[in-house]
Amino acid sequence: MAKEIIVSRPEMIDFNEMREVYEKVSKIDAAQGLTCVYQKNPDVLFKPITAGGDTIFHIAAYKGKVEVLQDLVEMVPPSKKRELLKIKNIHGNTILHEVAVSSNTKAAEILIGKLLHSEGAMNREDDNCEKQEILADRNKLGETPLFRAAGWGKKEMVVHLAREIERVGNLCNHYKRNDQLSILHITVIGQHFDSAIWFLKKDQALATYKDNNGKTCLHLLASMPTAFRSTSPPTGIFWGLIYKFFYNRLPNGLPDEDEMDQLPLNPKNKDLEQGEPSKGPKQSERSKGIEFKMIDRIRKKKKLHESAVKLAKILVGTDASWFEPHELKDSDTICLERKGEEEIAMNSAASRMEESPEPETPLFIAASTGIVEIVEEILNRYPQAVEHINKKGQNIIHVAILHRQKKVFDFVKEKYEAKKLVRGIDYHGSTILHKLIRGIDNDGSTILHHAANTEYYHGGTQPTPPLQLQEELRWFEDVKNDLPSHFTLHRNKENKTADKLFEDRHSEQLQTAQEWVKNTCQSCSTVAVLVAGVVFAAAYSAPGGFDKGQPVFQDKPLYSLFTVMDVAGLTSSLTSVVIFLSILTYSLEFKDFLGRIPLNLTIGFIFLLFSLGSTMLTFTATILLLVQMKLRTQSLTYAAALLPICVFALIQFPLYYSYCVAAVNIIFDFLQRNLPGNWEAFEIKDD
Repeated sequence: MAKEIIVSRPEMIDFNEMREVYEKVSKIDAAQGLTCVYQKNPDVLFKPITAGGDTIFHIAAYKGKVEVLQDLVEMVPPSKKRELLKIKNIHGNTILHEVAVSSNTKAAEILIGKLLHSEGAMNREDDNCEKQEILADRNKLGETPLFRAAGWGKKEMVVHLAREIERVGNLCNHYKRNDQLSILHITVIGQHFDSAIWFLKKDQALATYKDNNGKTCLHLLASMPTAFRSTSPPTGIFWGLIYKFFYNRLPNGLPDEDEMDQLPLNPKNKDLEQGEPSKGPKQSERSKGIEFKMIDRIRKKKKLHESAVKLAKILVGTDASWFEPHELKDSDTICLERKGEEEIAMNSAASRMEESPEPETPLFIAASTGIVEIVEEILNRYPQAVEHINKKGQNIIHVAILHRQKKVFDFVKEKYEAKKLVRGIDYHGSTILHKLIRGIDNDGSTILHHAANTEYYHGGTQPTPPLQLQEELRWFEDVKNDLPSHFTLHRNKENKTADKLFEDRHSEQLQTAQEWVKNTCQSCSTVAVLVAGVVFAAAYSAPGGFDKGQPVFQDKPLYSLFTVMDVAGLTSSLTSVVIFLSILTYSLEFKDFLGRIPLNLTIGFIFLLFSLGSTMLTFTATILLLVQMKLRTQSLTYAAALLPICVFALIQFPLYYSYCVAAVNIIFDFLQRNLPGNWEAFEIKDD
């Protein structure tokens, strides 16, 4: 049974006062209204007015109400000014904690100047200690006001509070909260990279701090693909073109070096990190005109990418995790046959049990997430880091291939003389992969085994199952071409070659692709047959009928259009039927999805779409022959006839585009294999 709450009349009066105060604090003329209320009863200034234990000062500070705070502070007795800064709500937040998450540094100036720096009766040393305690007061999470401002990305407030802290003490006491998460970690987690860069300029030792999982801020940054351009491409063809056009033409989004440590002249300006840039000198011209929201989103994205790269360069300079050695547990020799299933099972189980909970190095995390910017920065600064291997015996190429990060794989290949790193052959005939266990990890897997492994596969980038399977097959073949042929015979500790592993891991994907192809071909064949029937019947029922065995309108130009479109519609529809039926006769094995099926599907779709367009033009020509119309009416008729085709083409354009790209790449692959010249440059690559 619920407990009954009995409210007395005096308490009801208090609730009414709380409601009145809470409603007035959000109004424009809040200062005048609240002053009248608290002048009648100044004792309630210190009483909570919300269920969260917030006083009127907490609410006004959180909302950044400067005028309200100015008037209310004047009503606080001198003896209680610092006590006011020590009042906490149920979350342990003081008034300074609340003002720290606002973007109004003027509000913080009022609270600190009139309350914290108010004259006290104690000596200078004790006074200074009390100020330090108030500024370093922690909530229930162990966050100081400075820590909270950093976590919320309030760059201007961070700079302001840091200056006040340095006047009475040092920033080190504010660097960590109860769970040992550092102030730099919290800014990186929130992607407030400008604040992170500012803190690193204050104290570069923050870059070496680790959280409870043993991760530095570079570990966290390497796990954020959305913060970098290489791993956050725009979705959609049209949006992608618009995005690239404006992205490459927008100016640099980062402030100058000397601007990062300065507070803006106007304290009401919003934080750049909150996505509301202040109108600085460089932005004054832009602010005079009207700017599309789309362009503003692209500008914010570019600023995020630039600040992430700048932060990564600073953090990489303090990272030496790649230098940590790991003992290899397997030989680098090719194995054509394993001894027995028991030994294989024992080895695999032992490998899994011995996995360490330590995080991967930032280099390998960036390789697994595809962040080329971090990989490039580490390898440019420490070229020897390319020989680093992890606790599983994997090198950077293993990791990039396993996680399907083609950009990282291509970057490493190009940086280290193309295939010489993969094949491990240097200019002196020795092999780099002797140091990198010849591309064989502790599980006995080569890079080709990793290309076949689907442990970290998440569907790829293509829209349909056949193209997804083709993408995996092309990836597997590309890796195979970078290996000596005898590596394809190697068996891992599961006693499987890479080809066998690929078939086992992609069996479900193959079945899904087979079902999709069969259903699609049957449906498209049905539509194509219906179109063929319509245009075939139209050929024997000429518009206007016949006169002495001849069509009535045969001398008119529109009748020629009718005839040509009717024949084209019949021919293209029957051709698409033949193509779709021929696809159904294929065995639909892996080799078919590498080339034949995507190519034939593309041709079939093109002929089907053309047949639909021809049919609609045939219908339009018939209407115009039978009904005499003005030129303007004829144009509208053509537009109405083509509307269904345009709508269908627009909706299905991404699908057709993907299949056309696949077909073009198949053709150039064939030319590359069989004709001289560099045909690879003509392939359409995903950006």
